[in-house]
Amino acid sequence: MTVDGADVTDRYTLDANGSTDGQVLLSSGTPVDPRSKMTVEIDAVNDSIDTETIEPGSVDVTVAGAAVGEDDGEASAYAGTTLALVTDDGSVDTNQTFAVEDGSGTVVFSGQTGAGSQVFAFDTAARDWSGNYTIETALEDGSVDRRLDVALPELDLTADVADRTVTTADPIEGTVDADAAGRVLEVVLRSDDDGSDVVERTDVTLGDDGTARFEFAATTVADAGPGSYTVEVVDAGSGATVESARIRVDDAEETSLSPSPPVVEDPAEELNASFRSPVVEEHAGDVAAFAVELDNTETAAVTVGSDANGFRANATVVDGNGDGTVGVRFNTAAAAGAETIPTDGGAVFGAIRENASGDEGTDAIRGAEFADGHNLAESIEPGNYSLAVRPGTDSNATVTDTGTLVVLPAAPTNLTTWVAPAGSAFSTRDVVAEAIDRHRLTRTAEVAVGDVVVHRVVVPGLAGEFARRPGTPTEAFFALSGAGDDSLYAFDVARVETSEGNLTGRTASSSDDGGRYVPDEGNASVVADPANDTYVIAYESTEAVGLRAGESRAAAFTVAAGWPYNGQSVENRTLTGEYELLDAGVSTVDDPIVVENATNQSIGGTTNVAPGTEFELRIRSANGTDRQLLKTKRAVVGPSGAWNVSVDFDTQRRGDRFTLTSAVDVIAPGDELLVDGVVGAVVPNASVVTSTNRMVGGGGGQGGGNGGSGGGAAAAADSASATPTAQPATPSGEADSGGSVLDSTRRFLGGVLGTFVDDAGEETLRSRLFGFDVLVSAGALTTVALFVSRRQ
Repeated sequence: MTVDGADVTDRYTLDANGSTDGQVLLSSGTPVDPRSKMTVEIDAVNDSIDTETIEPGSVDVTVAGAAVGEDDGEASAYAGTTLALVTDDGSVDTNQTFAVEDGSGTVVFSGQTGAGSQVFAFDTAARDWSGNYTIETALEDGSVDRRLDVALPELDLTADVADRTVTTADPIEGTVDADAAGRVLEVVLRSDDDGSDVVERTDVTLGDDGTARFEFAATTVADAGPGSYTVEVVDAGSGATVESARIRVDDAEETSLSPSPPVVEDPAEELNASFRSPVVEEHAGDVAAFAVELDNTETAAVTVGSDANGFRANATVVDGNGDGTVGVRFNTAAAAGAETIPTDGGAVFGAIRENASGDEGTDAIRGAEFADGHNLAESIEPGNYSLAVRPGTDSNATVTDTGTLVVLPAAPTNLTTWVAPAGSAFSTRDVVAEAIDRHRLTRTAEVAVGDVVVHRVVVPGLAGEFARRPGTPTEAFFALSGAGDDSLYAFDVARVETSEGNLTGRTASSSDDGGRYVPDEGNASVVADPANDTYVIAYESTEAVGLRAGESRAAAFTVAAGWPYNGQSVENRTLTGEYELLDAGVSTVDDPIVVENATNQSIGGTTNVAPGTEFELRIRSANGTDRQLLKTKRAVVGPSGAWNVSVDFDTQRRGDRFTLTSAVDVIAPGDELLVDGVVGAVVPNASVVTSTNRMVGGGGGQGGGNGGSGGGAAAAADSASATPTAQPATPSGEADSGGSVLDSTRRFLGGVLGTFVDDAGEETLRSRLFGFDVLVSAGALTTVALFVSRRQ
């Protein structure tokens, strides 16, 4: 083990030598500066498991500024940090598949930790990542394993010096400020007169308020001598740097002899052009983007490639908006096979413009060409290509900065299936991101017929050709799709057939027109994010395109065998994802529904239609309920398929019945919701009283008031030993043609007493009696009053 050339082997322990799962693991308690160059020297390999992943020789180590575990849930590091993802939750830890989404839900990177590896390092500076991101690791079946939210805030370093003019007898003092506390920063005094040579380095620690003071002693300044200096502040972990304003140091002796020293103007700034990031990574077939920073010039000559690379393309960039930065695009697909480049860059070079309304006030490409005899006859293969820049327009002038374009192999990465409510439409990335945030676009393996199916594919290598196609994203996407030799990929949705007794499915053959649905610009839409290799295809699951309930469907996206996917098998060039089509249905949690005669009564249920779907519910009083009820509510389906509405029943009586129905056009007519409900639960009551000595009230009741009283008295006398039976808290509403008024009264009181005796404060007896829906005489009401009095 070496760190910056020093042998530190004795500080490390070999914890795993690769014999178990191919993983080589060394550990140490000694921290390493993230800027250090670290190397592992493997002397010999005895054997290699499964694949030849370990070979003798030197291995360069990426030193991370921060590490996060996939099981952490939440983590943070400053933008610019090299961030190490450690997959250690015990599921699929080695060769772990993962994807990174930005704050809008767009996949910005996907990959694997590699054979035998549990670690993947992200250079957030090279990728220009800042803000909020989500890392999702996946199980072997493609489902989500862990979800990690990572915040990458900016450190926002500043450096201020106390005095920009000092003498060799004075110290150089100042203040460092950052959005952090307790962080150690390096402060460097540099000489501008000697090519930014380092005079002295010192470390400071930020206080709780995010500030720290620095000082370079007068002896240091005296040793350095008169001249021009700057102070540079470096955060090793994130790579963030900031430079102070120029400091002029005068000779103390000369200054003391001259009470009024002349004002010395700062020397004129030199023209300069540089790359914001020294390394730019992009897949073959995609569009590489990088930023050129300009000092005291509005133009710069950029070169991609070199004589050693076999091609050399030049472009002059113009800082039209005067912000000192020009964003440049280089299309690797358009450059392949091109003999010339239009002056404005054509499809090969482009400027990333903030104002697309015109050329004035915007960045632009003013001149582009292939160097003589250095055009790209064939495709750009994976590898490293030179970048160079110099101020001005002369591509042969002295280079002021260099960089490297790393072209990565392209391969399809991921296909996920989502569902959205029927009628949903997606036109931009922002619309898709908003739908995800509002839970109107969710991952699924089941789709209710009528909902919108959404496939999100992540496929590096398409962006270059996509950018060259005119029209809308939908038109451009399907212009490149098809089964022909000139197509870049094919996309279809085939029916999955299963043989009886065998759960292994096979897709429908290409000759089965009914079993294969091929989306096109007439029945599907596409939202494209080529910069992040992401394409979202949406279509309605209707019989109009041959999609029916009870089927299983497999979406397949297959790229062509040519460049940039040369040499890859069909399996590696194909992404698939299955889902099942279901009849839409909705149900309630309770059947029948029971509510109280109060406000804000909750009625809920579940459905298999897409989350975010809104449907109408109608609550109507049942036949025979005299207090009419008619309410309409809108329910919204939640992420889990649950729905809930709040309804006021405070004007209804206990025992009132109602029905709940769902509106048409959301759920198929055969599966519409129709559920009965009641206000108030079923309660025990004394509606029928039985006794061995019970007097039958038939004759007595017909004899007049005395007979009626006698019948009532007999019932009251036996009530103490009577056994009550349970009845619903509502009358049947039907007159008994064979019974007396007293018998009808007894049946009615079965409902009344349930409230009068058990819930005396809810409703008066008088209101219940006058709510009786069987017409009785005044005499009968008197009998009822006596019956109740004696019952008490």
